[in-house]
Amino acid sequence: MSVKDVLRREALNRRAALTPEERAQRAGATAQHLLQAPIFQASRIVAIYLPLKTELALDSLLAATTGSLHRFVAPRTLPGNQMSFHEITSSSDLEQGFGNIKQPTNVASQVNVTDIDLFLVPLAACDQRGNRLGFGGGFYDRALRHQRGFKLGVGFSLQLLPHIESEPHDVTLDGFISEDGIVYFE
Repeated sequence: MSVKDVLRREALNRRAALTPEERAQRAGATAQHLLQAPIFQASRIVAIYLPLKTELALDSLLAATTGSLHRFVAPRTLPGNQMSFHEITSSSDLEQGFGNIKQPTNVASQVNVTDIDLFLVPLAACDQRGNRLGFGGGFYDRALRHQRGFKLGVGFSLQLLPHIESEPHDVTLDGFISEDGIVYFE
C-alpha cells in the first residue's frame, strides 16, 4: 500500500466518523462561506459535484441561488476516466454514473470546460500547498489540466493535511474551503 493510499484511507475514515448532523452543520457553514466569497460572486459558470456518501454536500447551492447570475454544471463520467460538464439545476434529472455517483443525464446541455470560472472539487484530502489527494481514478486531474478556472477543493477542515507528496500528473488546487472558511494557496 502506497503512502497516498494510507493518507486517503485515514482521511476518509476521519470524514466517515463525523455524524450526519455534524456533516450537515459543517456543510451549511461551508456553503455560507462560499456564497460570501469574492471568487464565487465573480464566477458566472460554477462546476459543482453531486456528493457521494460522506462527502461535504454543496448541492444546496442549486436551490439557494435560484434566479442568480450563476449557471451550475456538474461532471458526467466518460470512458477512459474522462469527464464532461453539463448544466444542472435543482430540478435536473439525474442518473447513476461511474461508482454510483449521481450525474446529469446525457441530454443535459454540455458546457465547454474552458468556459467554467470556478471548479468546486471533491477530495479525500489536500495539503497547505494545494496538493490534492483524490480517489485514485484521476478524473479531476485529467479534466482540470490546463484549465483557467479557479480550482477550489471542498472538504471538512479535518481533510486539510500538512503535506501530501505530489506527482507530475497531479493538478494543484488554488484554494480549499471548509466550515472554517477559505484557504488560498500560492
